[in-house]
Amino acid sequence: MEDIDMTGGTTTTARPGTPGRRVDRPSEGTGTPRTPHDGRRAAPPRWPRWVPRVTIAWWTAGALTALVAVLTGRNLPVGASTPDAAGTIVDSVPSSSLTAVLATLGLVGAAHATWMTTRADHPTTRRARAVAVAVSGLAAAAGVVFADTSLLARMGYLPLVLVRAPFDPALADAADQYVAPAFLLQLGVLVALVLLAVTTVLFVRRSSGACEVCGRLDPPADHHAPAPAGGTRAAPSGLVAWGRPAAIVAAIIPCVYAVTRLIWVLGYPLGLDPEMYEQDAGELVAPAVGLSLFALVGAVLTLGLVQRWGEIFPRWIPGLAGRRVPVSLAVVPASVVTVAILPAGLSMIKGLLEMSSSEVLGNWAAFGPGVLWPLWSVALGVATAAYATRRRGTCPTCGRTS
Repeated sequence: MEDIDMTGGTTTTARPGTPGRRVDRPSEGTGTPRTPHDGRRAAPPRWPRWVPRVTIAWWTAGALTALVAVLTGRNLPVGASTPDAAGTIVDSVPSSSLTAVLATLGLVGAAHATWMTTRADHPTTRRARAVAVAVSGLAAAAGVVFADTSLLARMGYLPLVLVRAPFDPALADAADQYVAPAFLLQLGVLVALVLLAVTTVLFVRRSSGACEVCGRLDPPADHHAPAPAGGTRAAPSGLVAWGRPAAIVAAIIPCVYAVTRLIWVLGYPLGLDPEMYEQDAGELVAPAVGLSLFALVGAVLTLGLVQRWGEIFPRWIPGLAGRRVPVSLAVVPASVVTVAILPAGLSMIKGLLEMSSSEVLGNWAAFGPGVLWPLWSVALGVATAAYATRRRGTCPTCGRTS
């Protein structure tokens, strides 16, 4: 027979004349961390506690840097007076004005992150959480305009630079671009936006009573009700249901970009002015091959977000065959690319709008695929979130499973 302890969340199963065996289970609806059989409680991860602090420090440091520049009459490497920043949406705005904007944005972001951190452990209304998300979204929209294609281009060229830089003086000089002030500023802004996004998610979860690690709330009372007789497995719903179509879109767009570049390598100036192609053909080959391979590899890995080999290492990988793919191994790189694609796409759209109709028609392949990059960013973000949601399993912190 079976005795159920209603207070401790444990079940004791015993046969007549035999001692009962206790099986530890998470308490229903409480989110209490699971207790293993050896009596030790699973240690919660530390990142939900230190990420908000790093966010406050990062935004404060950025605000002070920009504020010191304003007070001393200097400019940060943004805007019209910075050739390395050409391509951003605001590259025609005076650098002095943008430096003041960055100082203001940094102060607002630091204050907002501080408020969310101090209020996270207190219950808040849905309206307050919505306002917090809206403020973070506005800060992100303001920060994105300071970035261009640099981050995505540097990521694409990095393998080529690492391999050929020791033998090619031109690529060795290109390595200096990875420490250029304008590039480092863009990188710092995007890191700030990622930290603010994570802090906002933690605030929403903790202030709404959800688990800060997995985001689950207490399930309905009948979530363990058995399925109807003869019923089939339920179809995925919500965010998980969008994972497959989003992954397909996110894989097609980089393939379109790669095809145009590979056609250039084969000697046909698809979507380019023939005269310009003849002049620059020698300089186009190596970058086109590198970026095309980068895009195609990314497309294949994107499909892994919805394939079995994206969860279990295939048999042909020595030493890892049959093992589960760590969730972070897929989510972290995909998230980095998601963040880098959006400003690159906006920069490409800006460049296209500044061209005349004849220039657009004569060089459509140079900018056309980039117009789709904002959609690529959104699709890849949705596919990554769906993958992480589908694979999160039982939370080691709260013990929730659904």
